[in-house]
Amino acid sequence: MAKKTTTGQYDRVFKENAEEIYASLIKALLHIEPDAVQDLPQSDLQRTIERKADFLKKVFGTNGSEDYALHIEIQSTNDKTMHKRMLLYHALIYDTYNLDSQHFIIYVGNEDLAMPAHISHKNLQFSYEIIDIRRYDYEVFLRAITPEEVVLAILGNFHQEQPAIVIEQILQRLQSLAPTELAFGKYASQLEIIAQLRNLQKETLTRIKTMPIVFDLTQTLAYEQGEAKGEAKGEARGEAKIMSANIKSLLTRGKLNPTQIADILDVPIDLVLEIEKSINKTK
Repeated sequence: MAKKTTTGQYDRVFKENAEEIYASLIKALLHIEPDAVQDLPQSDLQRTIERKADFLKKVFGTNGSEDYALHIEIQSTNDKTMHKRMLLYHALIYDTYNLDSQHFIIYVGNEDLAMPAHISHKNLQFSYEIIDIRRYDYEVFLRAITPEEVVLAILGNFHQEQPAIVIEQILQRLQSLAPTELAFGKYASQLEIIAQLRNLQKETLTRIKTMPIVFDLTQTLAYEQGEAKGEAKGEARGEAKIMSANIKSLLTRGKLNPTQIADILDVPIDLVLEIEKSINKTK
């Protein structure tokens, strides 16, 4: 991952949606449908060596099969040392929990996949599976029933479909599944962040801006990148207008008071009161 801020943004989305995302990936990509799983406390791993897995669960065996640890890492760049990292995880999991492991890398990057997936030495044979999410039809995720899974459709294979059409389909699906406008705004923001992995950030953000939703553009990756480069002044003016429109929309509906709106949108209460005052003047 090229930039620290970008890495943090991707990680934040995957962590926020962890249970739903990994449930979808396990079923759709790994074809594993365990009857029962249990969290493995990673503080034990960190006491041994500072290493924390993206996803680590104990899967209980059925019909006499052994329990095992299911370990998944999401990777957005090619790492030539990944096989060494995965071997270390394997050893730590075995040492800590006395479990055999199944290891998977879910590759979400845009470059051609180029990571070793095995180690073959005289006294050591070790391998794991790397799954390139681009090989899977985006509709696999588009048909999901949770918004957290639908967001992943932007990473799938579009085949011959135009990106603009796919983005439109994803947003429409998110809108139909999100329980509130505010929730839809959250998922739209996550989609914009993840779209960066496919160089579709600008196109996604352009489409989002046309939608009548409560959406704080200051939380987008585009805003963060522009601010970091010192180029956010023009964008900030446009974003301020959109934020004001969101505040006005909530005020005119009359379902929330100014304090609640300020808390939800994370804006100063004085700004909400000022807009409320301007609305009352026009009545």
